[in-house]
Amino acid sequence: MKIYTYGHPVLRKKAKKVTKLEKNVEKIMNEMFKIMRTSRPHGIGLAATQVGILQSFFIYEIEDDSGIVINPEILERRGALEKENEGCLSVPGVYGAVERPSEIVVRYIDLSGKSYEEVIKGLKARVFQHEIDHLNGVIFTDYIDSIEELEVDEGYEIPEALLDRFIRK
Repeated sequence: MKIYTYGHPVLRKKAKKVTKLEKNVEKIMNEMFKIMRTSRPHGIGLAATQVGILQSFFIYEIEDDSGIVINPEILERRGALEKENEGCLSVPGVYGAVERPSEIVVRYIDLSGKSYEEVIKGLKARVFQHEIDHLNGVIFTDYIDSIEELEVDEGYEIPEALLDRFIRK
């Protein structure tokens, strides 16, 4: 299993709703956690589409809070719009400020099939929105208007496909 990077067509595909929890799903998600935890730079969320699986689920790990989120659906976006830097394991070492609501109401199921509807705030809300975007074929850089808005860590480069997007504007 590997993380696909910017420019790979799988990242633009929409995930399909999970209709049956297969026995191997837990194994896949555990492998995703392993990849996310060992990636450099370190990640805090990873969508199935980023590893080439067109199913609607993602994992996250923010400090002491981690989880598996299946068939997520944002029911409501609320709270102040906040512009914060985001990064992505599919665009390693590249960051840009994305404006998102600070609070969302989300519905999803867990690995056991239990359904949740909850209000999520702060960084967790940002992570959920970022990962749900991935499940819809959207990458955080889609919200960036110019190349000047991107920050790049030392040792990394802006992917050619992303540079091309800004040149074509």
